[in-house]
Amino acid sequence: MSEAGGLRRRRRLALPAGFARIERPGDIALVDPDWRVPLEAAGLLDPRRVRMRLAEAHECPRATPRGRAPIAIVAVAGRGERIALRGLRRGGWLGTLLGARLAGPGRPFHELDTTARLHAVGAPVPRPVFALAWQRGLAWNAAIGTVFVEHAIDAGAWLARGPSQDRLHAGLHAAGRALRRFHDAGGSHPDLHVGNLLVREASGTPEILVIDLDLAHAGAAPSPARRLRQLMRLHRSLHKRGLLAAAGADRGSLRVLHAYVAGDRELRRALLAHLPRERRRLARHALLYRRHGERLRTVF
Repeated sequence: MSEAGGLRRRRRLALPAGFARIERPGDIALVDPDWRVPLEAAGLLDPRRVRMRLAEAHECPRATPRGRAPIAIVAVAGRGERIALRGLRRGGWLGTLLGARLAGPGRPFHELDTTARLHAVGAPVPRPVFALAWQRGLAWNAAIGTVFVEHAIDAGAWLARGPSQDRLHAGLHAAGRALRRFHDAGGSHPDLHVGNLLVREASGTPEILVIDLDLAHAGAAPSPARRLRQLMRLHRSLHKRGLLAAAGADRGSLRVLHAYVAGDRELRRALLAHLPRERRRLARHALLYRRHGERLRTVF
């Protein structure tokens, strides 16, 4: 079996512990049983009504950033929390051609399974509630619902607002600690970028959550090489979006690293052993960064 075929099979079979499967002609849902009744009352297990919600998502106060899937924030009767409803889309050039059309129903269930497994062991991710996939002709569409994180914005928007130096330092420290917890819990996020971190300051101390786990997986803690690759991908995303200066330039990235290793010298040495390869990867992206007027930096 090819690697792609194996991944599709794993996604198709993913069934998070404690979730119920609801299968009807043309659609499949995996649902947290505690939420089933209020979700049905809100129409969030009905593909037609979900499509309507997502079509109206642009009216949400927290509008979807360009290039990301639509998100609708939905109040659910009888629950104190709201639901963040996100439609799944293809990325890259396939996204331009196919948009929300998926080859099968497995992708949202893989994300739900990954998020549920990480949430269960205390990783800094949102609480998953349900995933829904439905057929549209020969293709499938899908959506996933998590508990909406109130008073939070993505890290890119947070940096663009220009937080004070004290808030910035606290946020960078929180990011490093959250990413260490995420990796130590067995999370691996190959699409880690500044837009996939959520910042909440409701308690006064910044809290960071890792979101949009579509391409992520949960299992054994990633190797130092994989950890550094993901940390450096996050760093590259700051370059790409012109946010490196807002994050404190190289000093900001070093603050994230210091918080991540938390005095663990062995881990720091293991990470830095893979730095030459990541520097070469940075160099390959140099032309993209120069359009923002920033010179290429090597971070460590």
